[in-house]
Parts: sequence; C-alpha cells; structure tokens
Amino acid sequence: MKKFFMTMFALILALSCVLMATACSSGKSIKIGVQSGTTAEFFVKGNQEMLYDGFSNAECMSYDSSGLAVSAMLNGQVNYVIVDNEPAKMLVAQNAGAIKMIDVPLTTEEYALGVDKNQAGLLESINTILAQMEENGKMDEIFEKYNSLVYDDDGNVIGGDENIVGIESAAKNNDNPQGQLVVATNAEFAPFEYKKGNLYVGIDMEIAQYIAQQLELELVIENMEFDSVVTAVGKNNIDVAIAGLSVTASRKSSVNFSSSYYKGAYQVLLVKADNTEFDGKTKEQIIQTIKNK
Repeated sequence: MKKFFMTMFALILALSCVLMATACSSGKSIKIGVQSGTTAEFFVKGNQEMLYDGFSNAECMSYDSSGLAVSAMLNGQVNYVIVDNEPAKMLVAQNAGAIKMIDVPLTTEEYALGVDKNQAGLLESINTILAQMEENGKMDEIFEKYNSLVYDDDGNVIGGDENIVGIESAAKNNDNPQGQLVVATNAEFAPFEYKKGNLYVGIDMEIAQYIAQQLELELVIENMEFDSVVTAVGKNNIDVAIAGLSVTASRKSSVNFSSSYYKGAYQVLLVKADNTEFDGKTKEQIIQTIKNK
C-alpha cells in the first residue's frame, strides 16, 4: 500500500510540473524595460498612429525612470531596455562596464514644446524665440554645455557641469498668472532636465528660462510624473510642457506643438555589456531578432 501511495504521489508531482511548465510557456518570452509614458513604451507595445508594430512576444515593463529600467535589467528582471539616445549615453556612462548601447536608431523623432491650446499668441512668440535661438547660436551654446557631463552610479551628475548655473523656480502666483510662464516637466531625463540640489538644470530648462526672459515673465517650473506633463497643460495655469517631448498625434489632442528644437532624437537598445547578439546588426535585424525570441 505504501508503494502504491508513493507511486501516486510521484505521478501527481510529475503532472504538476508539466502543468507549471505549460503555464510558464504561455507567457511572454522576453521583457523589455522602458520609462512609463515615453516613445519607448509606444514602440514596444505598438502604436498605430506612430506606425509602431510593437512586439507581441515581449512584455513591456514600465518604470518611473529609464535608470530604474536599467537597474531591473542588471538584476535580471528584464532582458533589454529601450530609451532615447541622449539619456542612453548617460546611462552607459553611469553603468560603465555593465551595459552598452546599440547605437542604431530604432525610431526618428523631434522634440518640441507643448503649448496651451488657448494661447495662440504664446505659441507664436515661442516659435519666434526658438527661431532666434537657432540664428544667434544660443541653441548650440546650450546643447554644447551638456556634452561632457559625468555621472556616478546613481545617475547623479558629478562633473562637467561646473559652469552650469541651476535655475530656481519662482513661486507660483495664481492671482497674477499673466506675469509668469508656468512650465511642466519631469526632471528625470538628463541631459534635458534634472535637478542639482533644489535647482533645475538641463537643456530644456535653459530653453524655458531663455523664453521666459525674452517674454519678460517669471519662470515657474512644476515637476511631475512624465505621464502627466502633457495633459497638465491648460490646467492650473500651466502654460507649456517641456520634457523631451516627441510630437505625436495623441499629444496634439492636448497641446499645440511648437516648432522643433531638437531633431536628432531616436530610440536605442541597451543591453548588458557581454551581450553580442545585436552587434553589427541593422535596425530591421535588431527588431527581427527580438521578435524571434
């Protein structure tokens, strides 16, 4: 009788293992880390308006920042990370020897400011100022400042910004909103926007400051989750969104976009440093390699 029960137990255990294996195999084969609400998320999940097919075999793992997505990859929780090219350089620098960037553009994007739909005059003024910045070299000057940033393992800038002056946000004055330019951002996207102590720094922050100065307005910076940056415009006296925003049709439903101030944006793949499966491959080959997982 004991032998019978032992045999039955073995059969049940074997059947359980088979069922568990079947359940596991029914899930997504790989996991890709992204920052929540970004183009990378649309690229992985698929987005019809942006003509992204997505990856039906991949689980999109969304994080509050791309740095957290990289930490998840290093901890074995995701296989790859997809992120904008400029922040990708920062992430590689702060995780030197642990990750690498496959510098092949997976997308082509442009960054612009999202302006309150009810402020056509402000949009016109911003476009005029952006054009002047291109002509007088101010835009190149701002971008050049951030080319040599040095980061620690936690993503903090520890060098290269000695001559960069942080920007202090004015206190918001709801009683006199006409005297202020209120911008929404997500200060988790170096080199475009990040914090230096209690001050704001970054390419976007300097552009916002320059625009406010030209308009003779106080600059108010409201830091929030990236998902909320665009939809916050037009509410609570928020005039503009600037946060490395790619122009998309869905975002156009919330804001009017300015002319582009950065046309070199694209998404790239981050992998562990010892991963060679994407080396030397084209965009099409990279995408197909992931889809074949």
